[in-house]
Amino acid sequence: MNHSDDSQTPQENEHDILEDGFDFEDIEGHEEDDYSYKSPEKIDFSIITMGWRELVFFDDLFLNMQGINIGISDPVITQYEYNLLFEYIEIEKTPRDSAMLVSAFSQMWVFSLYELLRQWRDRRFNVRKWHENGGIREKIKHLSDGDELNLAKNIRRRQLQAYSENKEMRDMLDAQWLTIEPVYRAVELYRMNLAKHTAPGKESIVPRAPGYGRINMLCGAMDYELASKDGTYTIINRRDLADALRRAFLELP
Repeated sequence: MNHSDDSQTPQENEHDILEDGFDFEDIEGHEEDDYSYKSPEKIDFSIITMGWRELVFFDDLFLNMQGINIGISDPVITQYEYNLLFEYIEIEKTPRDSAMLVSAFSQMWVFSLYELLRQWRDRRFNVRKWHENGGIREKIKHLSDGDELNLAKNIRRRQLQAYSENKEMRDMLDAQWLTIEPVYRAVELYRMNLAKHTAPGKESIVPRAPGYGRINMLCGAMDYELASKDGTYTIINRRDLADALRRAFLELP
């Protein structure tokens, strides 16, 4: 089996690639038929903005800043999505410029979310590996050398020290990953289809129309048809991912 470049990451060594095709219910938590989107005034947008700080390692100021960026841009894009829907209904045809704008903002938002979740996942994988093979002390020592004014290095060193000494922290991190992983897999599916024009873990799968979206008639988000590595297709939009992330944050241990 040929793998894409993105599959050559800690996830492959960790044997955590999903064996089956992506299941829509993994991120929705309900049947598709009974799904409805909350109106913007009923959404608690602070959940994404504030939720990152509940994750292990997000005491890292710079990781948390990325999470805040994702949170504060979510309501802005959500309003753009509803504006697109209202404009479509009013003029009874696709408003091309507005649709292109929402599509661009949606993809950039999801790609940013992917990079942050992937960085957190990879940090968890690496720290756990170093702890298990006895290399974590050497990593701490390495981070202790050099520029004491490098705040990012100081944060990393402190996190490694805490991880090596605190079993409760290690268990919490593993439990949090299990809660967040379905969201990560959905975001990965979206990103691989739209940015790489392939399915996660299988280069031979070529999506039918990568990047082509249609306006969702319930929330205005751009629906994309995404190919899984088993050749099946799922329709997901940015709003689905934002809602899934909100639910995951509320369910964190």
